[in-house]
Amino acid sequence: MTLDPAAIFDRPRPAPTPGRPFQPFPEPYLSGPIIAHWTGKTAAALVARLARVSPEEAAVLVEFGSFWLDDRPCLEPEKNLAGHRHFRFNPPSYGPLKFYEADPGRIVYEDAELLVYNKESGRPSQAVPHDAHNNTLAALNRLIRARGDQPALWLVHRLDADTSGLLLMAKAKEAAGKLGQAFQEGRVAKKYLALGLGAAPEREKFTIEAPLAKEGRRYVVRPQGPGLSARTEFQALSAADWGSPKGLKQVLFQARPLTGRTHQIRLHLAWAGWPIVGDRFYGRREIEEESPAPRLMLASAALSFLHPRSEQMIEISLFTGTCSAGK
Repeated sequence: MTLDPAAIFDRPRPAPTPGRPFQPFPEPYLSGPIIAHWTGKTAAALVARLARVSPEEAAVLVEFGSFWLDDRPCLEPEKNLAGHRHFRFNPPSYGPLKFYEADPGRIVYEDAELLVYNKESGRPSQAVPHDAHNNTLAALNRLIRARGDQPALWLVHRLDADTSGLLLMAKAKEAAGKLGQAFQEGRVAKKYLALGLGAAPEREKFTIEAPLAKEGRRYVVRPQGPGLSARTEFQALSAADWGSPKGLKQVLFQARPLTGRTHQIRLHLAWAGWPIVGDRFYGRREIEEESPAPRLMLASAALSFLHPRSEQMIEISLFTGTCSAGK
């Protein structure tokens, strides 16, 4: 199989870098209990006091998704604080800037029940603590609302913000439930493309089975445990000289995760000696600092699953640019 990495790993859509970062206070965020003195106040009133901005500016920040109550986003400026215990205010460095909309041309499959979008690298699948606007789910809801369709999409699986590729959503709660269960039970076949950096592989196909665990804010491979079981099948598709005196090559892998652990493919490849190009968490730090890649070279490239209503097999692939449905 001959694949062009430049076509697979297209340009990222990161958040803008502000010339003057939006920073209403020195800390990256503020959090604390809802004290009795604030009972009866609104979300916007608290944000106005914290950020020292006008009520109008505070309302914009709340609607943007920068204010949370009891670990849930609060998008209503007039939401009463009574009955809530804890707040968190997370202003983004770029301020309440609305810079991202979904591209209709990246919808690769759609019917009355489902929608599959080819997500850009750099955009989160859903809302993050400081921004509920510039994510794939919210942008697609705005897109289909503008078409006059129902606006509620259900995200049935997720991709890391820096990972691009096929993202599956349901248009109804029942379909979302069936697909979510299919993912949990391993009945959805997923294939990824990853560009690793290392020596030429000795075998074309191999499987890595090594538990993963969380240590602080990072995930690690624990070959002997304890950790959550994780298994990934790999196939080396091509290898090219990278031009390093260490003899490193860029190796294009097809990865099939048989379990769904956080950062599973990234961790397994790094542990095996092929950290993904552009991976600033698990990659080769000295190379990423000297010659940083434009993005994480990891893409969700193929999905196969039974349609939740018709029970036909749906196969969608960025490898071949095809989509098919059949028994």
